[in-house]
Amino acid sequence: MNNVVIVTGGTKGIGFATAKKFLEKGDKVIILGRHVIEESIKALEAVGEVTFIQADVSKEDDCRMIVEKTMEKYGRIDVVANVAGVVGERAAFTEIDLKDVEKTIMINLMGTIYLSHYAAKEMVKVKSGVIVNVGSICGIMANTESIGYHASKGGVRMITQAMARELSPYGIRVVSVAPGWVKTGMIDKPIEEIGSRLHMKGRIIMPEEIANAIYLMSLPEASAINGSTVMADDGYASFKGVDGYQA
Repeated sequence: MNNVVIVTGGTKGIGFATAKKFLEKGDKVIILGRHVIEESIKALEAVGEVTFIQADVSKEDDCRMIVEKTMEKYGRIDVVANVAGVVGERAAFTEIDLKDVEKTIMINLMGTIYLSHYAAKEMVKVKSGVIVNVGSICGIMANTESIGYHASKGGVRMITQAMARELSPYGIRVVSVAPGWVKTGMIDKPIEEIGSRLHMKGRIIMPEEIANAIYLMSLPEASAINGSTVMADDGYASFKGVDGYQA
């Protein structure tokens, strides 16, 4: 579609799959991450026009820089996919390291706010754009993940609504995609086995499935979806984590 797309956390997991999806559709993609992962960058370069920027979304200056560099190179930003995120330390609330809670919120929530803030400034000028935030089932319901993760993803759900309300008069849509348990580096084998029983397919979700949902939300055909959280959880939240798979 020849859009200019920024994907945070684009070197691995859902971010990598999302960047690959947009590249396959003919878009120009800017990916960013805290670390240079050459293998991922080369794999994406083989698909289409991709630019890697080393940056930390929890730092406001980095997010400003990302937008500035994108504008310098392409002169516009059509889509932002706020994918970068961490789960945080899995520990009892009374025992958890509060610095870890703060770090989780800074990356997952403030990173989304920072980048969206600077990207929206450019989108407002042309009265066009889509921002897709990656939330979680943990923004809707409580499970065993950390306090920081729940706080951050609950925040993502609400800022999606608030941002959409403010930006819709400028032709900008803001939506959120809320995954269930996804097969990424944050999920180890024992956790995957537990999670598999909580999804209707009897397995956890693949990163490509979330990438597909993010891409769908960016399309003009999704123009009626604004300020909403789209559940991409294979039914997890529908039956509240009760075993859903029947062989």
